[in-house]
Order: sequence, then C-alpha cells, then structure tokens
Amino acid sequence: MTSMLLSAGNPPQFVTGMDDSRVVANEGPAIVLSGEDELMSTPGSEGSFSVADIDSISTLDARPLAYREADGQWQVIGYEAADHWSALSPDLRRRLLADRTAVLNVEDFKATTNGASASMITKNWFYSGHPRRYRIAGELRELIEVLAAISSHQDR
Repeated sequence: MTSMLLSAGNPPQFVTGMDDSRVVANEGPAIVLSGEDELMSTPGSEGSFSVADIDSISTLDARPLAYREADGQWQVIGYEAADHWSALSPDLRRRLLADRTAVLNVEDFKATTNGASASMITKNWFYSGHPRRYRIAGELRELIEVLAAISSHQDR
C-alpha cells in the first residue's frame, strides 16, 4: 500500500507512514491516505492533481488513515469511519464536502454502510424524522471537515 499526505497549500506527498518526518511536522489541516489507486501507486504522480479541487478529493479511491485539524493533534481514524468514507460514492462525498449538514436518505445510508439496518447504532451518523434522514457525525464529520478545509485552503 502507498501512503500519501494531503495538506492545504501543498501538493500531495508520498510518505512512509505516520512516523514520516513530513507527517510529523505538518501543522494541518492534513490527512494521510492509503490506497492502491492509480494516483497513489504511479511513481512521479506527486502533485498531479490539485487538492483544492473537491472533485479530485471526492473521486480519490484511498482509505483515510489519520487526519489533523489546523494546529491540532493527529487523530487515527477508526475502521468504521474509514469504511464509511470509502463506501461513499463520489457524488455523496462531493455533497458532504460542499455541505457538512447535507441530509442523506435511507438508501444513501444503506449504500454507505454496506446495507446496514436503517436503525443501526453508529458514532458516525445520526438520524431524525420519519422517514429517517441521516447526517454525518463523529469521526466521519471531523474527517470531512478537514478534507473540506484542505480543498478550500482554509485553516480551521
């Protein structure tokens, strides 16, 4: 697996993992991703896409490993939040990056959670109403906030 560091104002950087000096020194907002995506595994592709582009982030087929808010500590992402981010379609990722309060319907929730029951207890989603409407929460929301800050080059 290849790891990549995405941070505001910088091109994507291949890193050896969380102990890489570039990861340790980065003040955030930043995220470390791991994946087999063509972008991730092609030598020399560093900087080949703009992290300011929500479309690039939303279509990047990579698993988030950790994130860091501006001047915050690195947070390792739990498997559930990473699974849910990975399962989001590029369209849903784009919607959530553009609006972290976006509402998902039951079908979107089930697709993102691999067919989980609409009443599944999770730390990354909360629901209300009838029919149920879902919003991101917990680590998944924090991850998306960091990605949105990176894409807009705004430290939060």
